[in-house]
Amino acid sequence: MPQHFRSDIEGLRAIAVLLVIAAHFAIPGFAGGFIGVDIFFVISGYLITGILFREMNGTDTIALWRFYANRLRRLLPALATMLIGSSLLANHLLHESQYREQGTASAMAAVWLSNIYFTFSDVDYFAEESTSNAMLHTWSLGVEEQFYLLWPLLILFIARTYRGRNRRTAVVILFSVITVVSLIACLAYSTWNPQFAFYMMPTRAWQFSAGALVWLITCEQKISEPKALTIGASGTLLLVAAIFAIRPDAVYPGPLALLPTLATCLLLWAGKTSKQTAIGAFLALPPMQILGRLSYSWYLWHWPALIISEQLATIRGHAGNTALVLLITLLAAILTHILIEKPIRFGTTARAQPKWQIIMALFVMTLLNSQFLGWQTNTQKQLAKDSNAFTSAMADIPIIYQHGCDTWYQDAELRPCIYGQTDASKTAVLLGDSIGAQWFSALTDMLDTNHWRLIVLTKSSCPMVDEVYFYERIRREYSECAEWREKAITWLQQQPIDRVFLGSTASNAFTDQQWQEGTRRILDRLASSAKAIYLLEANPTLSVNGPKCLMQHGINHQAKCQNPAGPAQYTHVAELLKKVAESQPKTHWLPTSEFVCPGGQCQAMRDGTVIYRDSQHLTASFVATAAPYFLEQIQHYEKANQ
Repeated sequence: MPQHFRSDIEGLRAIAVLLVIAAHFAIPGFAGGFIGVDIFFVISGYLITGILFREMNGTDTIALWRFYANRLRRLLPALATMLIGSSLLANHLLHESQYREQGTASAMAAVWLSNIYFTFSDVDYFAEESTSNAMLHTWSLGVEEQFYLLWPLLILFIARTYRGRNRRTAVVILFSVITVVSLIACLAYSTWNPQFAFYMMPTRAWQFSAGALVWLITCEQKISEPKALTIGASGTLLLVAAIFAIRPDAVYPGPLALLPTLATCLLLWAGKTSKQTAIGAFLALPPMQILGRLSYSWYLWHWPALIISEQLATIRGHAGNTALVLLITLLAAILTHILIEKPIRFGTTARAQPKWQIIMALFVMTLLNSQFLGWQTNTQKQLAKDSNAFTSAMADIPIIYQHGCDTWYQDAELRPCIYGQTDASKTAVLLGDSIGAQWFSALTDMLDTNHWRLIVLTKSSCPMVDEVYFYERIRREYSECAEWREKAITWLQQQPIDRVFLGSTASNAFTDQQWQEGTRRILDRLASSAKAIYLLEANPTLSVNGPKCLMQHGINHQAKCQNPAGPAQYTHVAELLKKVAESQPKTHWLPTSEFVCPGGQCQAMRDGTVIYRDSQHLTASFVATAAPYFLEQIQHYEKANQ
C-alpha cells in the first residue's frame, strides 16, 4: 500500500462512480448523480497537489517527465482498451447510421480533447445531440488530463520563486485566485453558454483548485475524532442535499455545483484524523475499497455499454436489462483493471525511462487518433454509398437556414428573410420555431411569388407561446427566445399582413392554461395588423430517426420505421390550440396530422418519398407536396368569411 494511501478517499471514489452510473442508468432517486464527476475533480486536485508538493519540498523541483509518464501510464491503457473495445462492439452490433459520430469522438478522446469536441459539436440545431454518443463520458478525462498538464507547471513556477513556508503561502494565494476567477467564469458561462461551462477545463479548474487548497491548508494538521465526525457529517449532509437538490434540468455547473464541491472538500478534510470515524469506517469497507479501485475502469465502460445496448433493447427503465448491463460493465472493469491497468502501471513498462514511456504513449495516442478518424471517414463513405437517398433526406431542410434567418440560441437579433417580390401586393408571414419553419417549401409552392412576398421569422426551439421556459438542451432559461419573440411581434404589428402562418412544437412542458393563454396573447397582438392568422398543428412524430431507421432496415422492411400518430401530448395540445383558434375571429386552425400521418399511422417513407428527416422534422421535399392540401383549407376559410 502506498505511503500516503487513504482508504476514505478510495471509498469516496466508489461513491462518485456509483452516483454517476446510477444517474446514467436512470436509477430512481439519483437523477442528480452526475455530480459524481465533481467529486472526482476535487479528489484529483487534492491528490495531485499532494504528490507534487511533497516532491517539491523533498527535492526542490518536480520531475515533470516522470510525472507526465506516470499519469499517461495510469490513464491511457484502460482508456485505449475501452475505445478499441467499444468501437469493435459498435462496428459488429450496430448499423453504420447508429454510430456515425463515434469515430470522431473516439479520435478526440484518444488525445484527451473530447471535452473540447463536445463543447463545439452541438452548435448546429439539427445536428445529432451529443447525449447519444458512446464517447460522451470521456469529456471528464479530457478535463483531467488538461489539468494534469498545467498543474505541475504552476507549482514548479512557485517552487523556483519562493522557499520555505513562503512557498506554501504563495501556492495557496495562487490557487485561491484560480478558484475565484474560475468560479466566476463558471457562473457567468453557466447562464450564457452552459456547454462551455460544463465541458471546459478553465470553468472547472476551481473544483480542482478547491481540492488543492484543502490539501495545502490541512497537510500539516491532524484533527480530533469529534471534530472529524462533525466535519464529515456536514460534508455527508451537503452531498445528500446535492443529490436531491440538483435535477437534470438545473442550470449546471452554476451555484449548485458548490454543493458537491464543498461536500467533497469537507469529507477530504474529515479524513485528516488519527482515529477513524464512523464515516471513514464506512468508506473503508472492503466493497467500497474494491469499487474505488475499479472506479476508473467502471466509469470508462458503463457509458458506451449503455448507449450501444440501448440501440438493441430498452435498458433504462427495465430493471432486468439494467442489472444485466451493469453486471457486464463491472466484469469488463474487473478484467481491464487486472489485465491492463495494473500490469502496465506497475510492471516492466513502469521501469522504462520516462521519456520513452511518453514517446510510447504519444505513439499510441497518434495511432488511435488516426485509426478512429479513418474509421469515421469509411463510415461516412459507406453510408453515402449504401443509403444515398436516406443520407440526403437528413439534410433536406428549408433553404432559409442557408440564408441565416435562424440563429437558434446564439442571440436574440431579429433577422427577417424576405422572399418573392419586395413590392408585391400581398404579404404572408411564416412565424415559428423549426417545426413551424419546416412548412416553408409548402408556402412557396402555394403562393404566387409575382403577387406575394413571404416574410420568414424563425428561431429554433422557440415556442409561439408567450411563456418563459427552461430549455433543457442549453440547460437554462431560453431568454433569447422571449426577447426575440417580443421583437418579432412588435415588428409585425407595424407591417400590413394578409396571412400569418404560426407554428411550433407541442413538446414543451407548459400547463394547459399556459398553452392556451400564452398562445392567445400572441394571436391577439398579431390580429392588430394581420387580416388572417393560420395556426399550424405540430405534426405527429416518429419514435425513431426516420432516415437512420430506413438505412438500418432497408426499403423492404420500412414497416419497422413507423408508429401510430402521437405522442399523446401532441394530440392533447392540438385540441387545446384548436379551441383557442376557434375563439379568435381572425384565426383559423390548420391541421397537419392527417396529411403527415394518414389513417393515424406515421411512416418514415411513403410512396417513395422520405417523410421525416429525423424523428420530428419533415423533409422539405415532402413538405412541398402539402401546398394543395393547405391551399384547399385556406380557400375554404376565405369563402366562409366572405
